[in-house]
Amino acid sequence: MSSYDPNPEGVCYKCVTVLWWRLSARYEWLVTRIVPQADAFFATCISFVPHGPIRVLELGSGTGYATVQLLRHNPKAQITCLDFSREMIEAARAKPALREVRFIEADIRGAWPEDRFDVIFTTLCLHHLSPVERRSILQRARGALRRNGRLINGDIFKPASRWEESLIRQRWLTSLREKGLSHTDANEMLAKLRRNMRCFDTLDAHLADLQGAGFHRLVCPWTCEMSAIFVGFR
Repeated sequence: MSSYDPNPEGVCYKCVTVLWWRLSARYEWLVTRIVPQADAFFATCISFVPHGPIRVLELGSGTGYATVQLLRHNPKAQITCLDFSREMIEAARAKPALREVRFIEADIRGAWPEDRFDVIFTTLCLHHLSPVERRSILQRARGALRRNGRLINGDIFKPASRWEESLIRQRWLTSLREKGLSHTDANEMLAKLRRNMRCFDTLDAHLADLQGAGFHRLVCPWTCEMSAIFVGFR
């Protein structure tokens, strides 16, 4: 993957841009292999999206992998996708199932559409931000939600101890190799994870940040190794 040094305030966005440009052609193949129990992860995130004519803002929508599943779950949803990678957006726009989706090429740390939304949905995105930026996004998300709206965030989190982190990293490396990544690619993925792990939230820290942003009704319905899902209700 990439070879940049970790930024203690967050992952280098310029390097992430280069990384996504390299990965856009095989991103979905990788996602199903690098996320533990990927099918259950995405299915659980999407299961918290209500049915009916709702407005959804997806942050860091990538190639539209989750967006397609979201629309299959709720065909009446009006979805706006925000992503800073032109290559990812082009890949998403090419999907026939997403022809009615609104795509915006923009950094999620910048301006958002001024609409209010029933759901703000994001997967595998916020761990790229610094803690300060993540807290800002959570606060903005609450402000952009309609009454009784919800934030759904499925992401990667840091284990609570070094011992647990070491154990899970080794299990993850074994899983990557079993799922078809080459020895070199799997080791590069592991090296990237180790460099950036200190920038990630723990589950407890993320829960505290959600509460600090004003999400006082919260559920964490799914965890698996380094992955977890949080749903915050306005």
